[in-house]
Amino acid sequence: ETKHMIMISCVLVIPTAVLRTPRLLSYLSAVGTIATIAVVLSVALTSVLEGDISEEVAISKGKVNDLGSYHDLWIASGLPLALGLVAYTFSGHAIVPSIYSSMKRPQDFERMATVTFVIVLACCLLTAVAGYYMFGNVVDDQVTISLEASAGPKAELAMKMLTWLMVLTAFSKFTLTMYPLSLGMEEIVAPYLPSDTAMDITSSLVKIILIILSLLVAIYAPSFSFLCSLVGLICTVIVSVVFPAAAHLKLFGSKLSIFEKLGDWLMVIVGLVVAVIGTIATVKNDVGA
Repeated sequence: ETKHMIMISCVLVIPTAVLRTPRLLSYLSAVGTIATIAVVLSVALTSVLEGDISEEVAISKGKVNDLGSYHDLWIASGLPLALGLVAYTFSGHAIVPSIYSSMKRPQDFERMATVTFVIVLACCLLTAVAGYYMFGNVVDDQVTISLEASAGPKAELAMKMLTWLMVLTAFSKFTLTMYPLSLGMEEIVAPYLPSDTAMDITSSLVKIILIILSLLVAIYAPSFSFLCSLVGLICTVIVSVVFPAAAHLKLFGSKLSIFEKLGDWLMVIVGLVVAVIGTIATVKNDVGA
């Protein structure tokens, strides 16, 4: 049944995925943003209303411990996975050029980016604190799964609404993230196409192929958290931490002060160490589980 639902979702996302104009995608982005904020507020509000229910959830899952405490402040084995998931949260850099080129006032880009990262960080912190307060160590890969599993009959309607909000968020993120990748592939084949019609057809085919590849990953990937962590450690850390610092050194190395150079080298070294060690530890933990 799960595989069937994944297939249906991929079919439904095709109409939004074939859009070629960033301005049209901005409306989809607005829907995803509203849905994401609604999900975060739902988690926070539920934590206020329900309180700490970690012991009840642990009993229902058969994970009762002798100490009776389910809120460990430090779990070293989960650190690599956590680093990857945090990095994945900030992995939207691929869409940045498209956003910049489609802005009505490009000069406001830096301020917009700063505000955006602050909001994303606030949403992550709020969801993390609320989810961990409610479920502790027995929280699932996605806190919404834990919410649905622990919800009573009275909250059935609320859980359905939350599920559909998550669906809207996934639809918007999938389309927006895939857009720059498909655009890059289209630019490679564009010189060999004779007309705009052929370009439109090729664009649609490229996006459909990417959707099919995503479908295969969704079906055969071992787990959601494992996949997101690997993407965060391998791709996001390289793109967001290592590459910018290395490029800054390469382009402006002779003009930088000693402290700026040390800062860049620190980011490169730490980023590479986190990416390599985190990836190895995450794979070992998943295989061992």
